[in-house]
Amino acid sequence: MDEEEEEVTDLKLQLFHNTVREHIIFLLLIILLYFSSYVVVSRFRRRDRDDLYSNDEDEVLVYRISFWLCTFTLAVAEGAAMLLPVSIASNEVLLLYPNSYYVKWLNSSLIQGLWNHVFLFSNLSLFIFLPFVYLFSESTGFVGHKKGILARVYETFTVFMLMAIIVLVLTAVLSAVFGIEKFQFFWFLSE
Repeated sequence: MDEEEEEVTDLKLQLFHNTVREHIIFLLLIILLYFSSYVVVSRFRRRDRDDLYSNDEDEVLVYRISFWLCTFTLAVAEGAAMLLPVSIASNEVLLLYPNSYYVKWLNSSLIQGLWNHVFLFSNLSLFIFLPFVYLFSESTGFVGHKKGILARVYETFTVFMLMAIIVLVLTAVLSAVFGIEKFQFFWFLSE
């Protein structure tokens, strides 16, 4: 009985260490990609616009948040562009050196996790972060509320939700008009 418990404990411990290792690699990779994206965006941004926002502290904060989210989105795009070549190269390395101690960390779980993270953050960047950045930079806050960053965030989320509802309703109407039954995009609304 002790040997079975020890094996289960060893498997749980190995799974824990593999998960921690994968998350450390993901974190280092996103830091590296973010730094390279920051360098690229800093290189190509206009220098004469810095003085435009220097008078209002809220504008400076909005500009910084927009800059950070755009830089993160570029990092995700770089990761997505490099994912297929990295996957192919890692597969070839694993085929060439299957028993090497130095490439044991490079397993299919790590590559599958990278694919999952890139897919998740690509969708978040495309459908949430970039529209938020645009709406946030264009917002001024609701009329009658205090000026400040929180009023701008409220306006941004309100406009974003209204746009999401409009797109959802428009998609439902178009699928009803054209009779697209095989996609069943709105199956969750019918039950």
